[in-house]
This record gives sequence, C-alpha cells and structure tokens, in this order.
Amino acid sequence: MSSLRCETAVRRPRLIEESGPSETVTVPMSVGTPRRQNDLLLLASLFLLELSGALIPMALYMKGDRSFAVFLPSNPGIVLCLALGTLVITAVVIFNQYWRRKGLSSRRFSLIVAMNLATVIGMIVTGEITIRAAARDSVEGERVGRLVLKPKNWSTFAQHSRQLIDRADDDPFLSFLVYDDLMGWTVGPNRRSATGLYRSSSEGIRAPEERMSIPLSTAKTRIALVGDSFTFGEDVRYEETWGHFLEKELGSKFQVLNFGVSGYGVDQMFLRYEKDIPKWKPRVVIFGFISHDTERSMLVYPFVTFPEWNMPFAKSRFILRNGELTNINGHPAAPRAIFSLDSIRELDALDYDRGYRESDWARNLSHQSYLWRLFVSKFPRWAIERPDVTDEALIDVNAAILKQFIRSATQAGVIPVVVFFPNEEELERTRMSRRTQKVLQQSGVAYTDLTSCLLPLNAADRFVPEHRHYSPQGNAVVANCLHKVVNAALGQSVKG
Repeated sequence: MSSLRCETAVRRPRLIEESGPSETVTVPMSVGTPRRQNDLLLLASLFLLELSGALIPMALYMKGDRSFAVFLPSNPGIVLCLALGTLVITAVVIFNQYWRRKGLSSRRFSLIVAMNLATVIGMIVTGEITIRAAARDSVEGERVGRLVLKPKNWSTFAQHSRQLIDRADDDPFLSFLVYDDLMGWTVGPNRRSATGLYRSSSEGIRAPEERMSIPLSTAKTRIALVGDSFTFGEDVRYEETWGHFLEKELGSKFQVLNFGVSGYGVDQMFLRYEKDIPKWKPRVVIFGFISHDTERSMLVYPFVTFPEWNMPFAKSRFILRNGELTNINGHPAAPRAIFSLDSIRELDALDYDRGYRESDWARNLSHQSYLWRLFVSKFPRWAIERPDVTDEALIDVNAAILKQFIRSATQAGVIPVVVFFPNEEELERTRMSRRTQKVLQQSGVAYTDLTSCLLPLNAADRFVPEHRHYSPQGNAVVANCLHKVVNAALGQSVKG
C-alpha cells in the first residue's frame, strides 16, 4: 500500500511534465472562455434586438404618407431595412442560445435576460427623467433647448397672445400697429412707438412726427412706397429711411409717402396699394420686397410659423383658381377673437396656412412619453403637402400678385416700379434666392435688383448692427440707385 502511494506520488509530477506547461494552462480556460463568450453574445444580441425593435416603429412613423417604393430608398427607409435584418438575426441567435442552455444553464440564461431588461428599463427611465427635467415652458408649450416639443399647446399660446394684446401700448412695435380688416394689420394713425423711434401721421403713414397731417392734394409729384419693414425703415429714424433720402435726392418738386408696414407679405403690399394709395394720386408707386415676403404670402396666421415675431394678427390669403386670384380670407379675424377660441382647429382657413401642421398640435396617448415627444419633434412625420401650400403654389401665387399689381397700377395711370431688396445672405452670395428668381421670371415683370448697388458698400456698414435691416448708410445707397430708376421711369413716361 505504501509502495502504491509512493508510486502515485512519483507519477503525478511525471504526468504533468509529459503534458507540458501549455496543456496545464489551457485546461481550466477551455471550460470558462466559451461560456463567457456565449454570455456576451447573448447580451449583445438582446441589446441589438431591442434597439432594432425601437428603430422599426420610429422609421415607420417617419414614413408617413409615402409609399414604400418612395420610402425605402430614403435614409429612414434604409434604417428600417437594417433594423428588420438585425431583428431577424438577433432573434435567431437568442433562440439558439436559449435552446443550447436548456437544463442546467437555463438559470444563467434567465439571469442575463433579467440583467438586460433592468439595464434597458433603467436607461428609458433615466432618459424620461432627464428630458422632463430639461423641458422648459415657452410660448408654444414645452421646449428642450431650442426644440419645441410636440404637441404644441394652444392654451399656452393663446394666453401669451392675449397678454401681448393687453400690453400692446408698451410693446416696441405693437404700439405702432392696429388691426385692419383687409390686410390684417397696418400702421395706426397718430402713433408714436413705445421706443419713440417710429411715428405716424394722422393718415397712418410713417412721418417725422405723430399727429401731423398730410394734405390729400399737392402740386408736387408724388412717389408712393409700398412694402415691408425694409421699405418702412425698421431700426432707423425717419430721417434715415431710404424713402426720406429718396425725397431729398429727387428735390423739392417731389413728395415721397411711405406706406411700408413691417411683416407684410407680397399679398398684403398689393392690398395696401389697392386700399390706401389710389386716393393720393401718386405718379409712381415703388413696390419693394425681400425674398421672405413670398413665403409670407402663403400664411394666414403668421404667429403659427413665426411665434417669435409676437404678432397676434391674421392676414388675407390669396390662392389661384383657374388662373384667377381669389382671397379666401378677405376679412381676417381680429386678434381678440382669434385668441378667445378653445382650439387652433377653430381658426378659419387654417389648412391654407403653409406653416400649419395638424401633427404639431394634435395630442394622443403616445405623447405621455417625453422621449417619444422629443423624437417626433426632431424627426417629423412625412406628409403629403396640401396643393395650395407647395413651392409651386408659392411661385404661382406671388407671380400672379405681381402681375396684378402692374395691371392695376397701369390702368390707374400710375408708373409701377418693382424693386428687390437683397438680405445679408443674398448679398454674400451676390444673387437672390432661386425661388425668388422663379417668381420674378414667371411674373414677367420688369424689376430693379439692388444687389449691385449695395455690394460696393462695406459689408459691416450695410445693416444695422445685430439687426437684419438696412443701416442709414445702406438706405442712402438704396435711395441713390432708386433716384436714377425713378427719373428714368418718369422720363420714359413723358416720352411715351
């Protein structure tokens, strides 16, 4: 017996020596390593399965009204295909892992699944808490950073707008405007803005002093200006507007009347001309617009698209029917009537507003999740554009308005002058936007592009610092160019 023990004791080290050091090291690892690798494979497959399961409804939401033939080549469509492929592959891997672990390893399988679910639920809960904590109240509802979370809140928006209306007399610009039942808003008579920068005559025309009256008749040759804030001369004194500079350059035999109103679209400029200018019997009417004014023509409620404007007004809206302009909102509602409504859907002609999307305001059960609200706000659902708010409609409507203005002015014996005012970006590119080019080309009207006039001016001197309107220097350059245009138009008229 003792000899057997001794032999065994001697043989064991000999066996180890024969097997070699490498075999001694690999024996324990050959058992543990595949198990750990399988566990990691299972865990990774679970996470990928859940991720692809989340991406599929997100991609389908972004599909919206598109057919699959149109949707699949798009980025969300590609994501959907990849997510479906990943879902199938990971489901096979997980099922295979489960099948192989039946029996003694099933408890370990259940533990890994539970750990995965706890991690995912923890991430979702953390995300929800983080987004809710980051959300802040705003005019349109809640926002995270600069992103407004859908659905927007009409009650909050209406309350903010009612407060704006109540405090209009103290507002830097609203104090200068009044409701108009055709254009939506206009310059109020005998007004002085809260800042004292803007003043109007008794007739609602921008003037050097409020309460001054301008005689309806005069022996001077009148030049009427109609346009938006660039024509009005926002951010500068009356004496620094291009209209005032133009009057000085034309001389004492001329009188320039400024009918410009901030925020106007091309359509409102035309309506302002039709309603307020003919009685003044101008010889020339300068119709000045910027590229953005063509977008404004497609709105009914500017505050829906541009809430930062703090303009609680509606406006008229032209559409084209059989080649004819039709005003489908000929008498815009007054501000107090608008914001007394319980729902945004009660607004008239809302579907003709290019900036309105029903999905931006409609609430459903999914909006209980702030993570989902963040996603649908960042990645909107694709929707078929309504025919009257497409880019093609924008070009058609604005071109028709410009043609109608030319016809109306010409029939009244007035010389029409259409002028394009470039903004900062267009001056940097040295050309107007492509969409504006299409509007002007389709209208066929002659126009003056002020880009070449403003380019020689130092870029820092063209605009009021921290604002997007022309500076006094910029307005002086504009007046110098338009002085030549007006003289040329009058000269051609006399010859004709």
